[in-house]
Amino acid sequence: RAVSRGGANRQGCPRHKAPSGMAAQRLECPVCLEVQDGQQHQCREGHVFCASCDSSLRAPRRCPECRMALGPLSQAIRCRSHEESIAALPAACSHCGLATTRGEVAAHEQDCPQRPRVCPAAEAGCAWSGLLADKAAHEATCPFAVCQRMMAPLQSEVVELRAENERVQAQVAPLRAQVA
Repeated sequence: RAVSRGGANRQGCPRHKAPSGMAAQRLECPVCLEVQDGQQHQCREGHVFCASCDSSLRAPRRCPECRMALGPLSQAIRCRSHEESIAALPAACSHCGLATTRGEVAAHEQDCPQRPRVCPAAEAGCAWSGLLADKAAHEATCPFAVCQRMMAPLQSEVVELRAENERVQAQVAPLRAQVA
């Protein structure tokens, strides 16, 4: 995820607020001019740039700031202090607005009670989407979910019967050969 100087990420979502002033300049990638989450790479002189921009450098790979030769991308030097500084920046949950950090927001959003959930029978055709608090009540009355619960044991039984049928067929095959 990237944050530009305007205070919103590329898609215009204010989830990650852009740092201001010196912090913004220090954490901003000199290539894309954004504060990128994830790995940050650096040259031997300490110039930091995001891994996304590093992976797009053409051969011969050179530091975008000082033009020093860089080794292969597989041996890129990570700047963990830069990564930690970015992870500590403020962020808000896109579902409930909880104020947290960029490093913690993704984990929170996975478990956020306000995150929309889909019915477990969505693949069977149910189009319901709602909050976690409403999910159990929906599942109890959803015809697709009820059908799936009834079908599950039957499908297991079919699998067992097919395996048994294959075993019987394997035993019958030599007997047929003897009779013929």
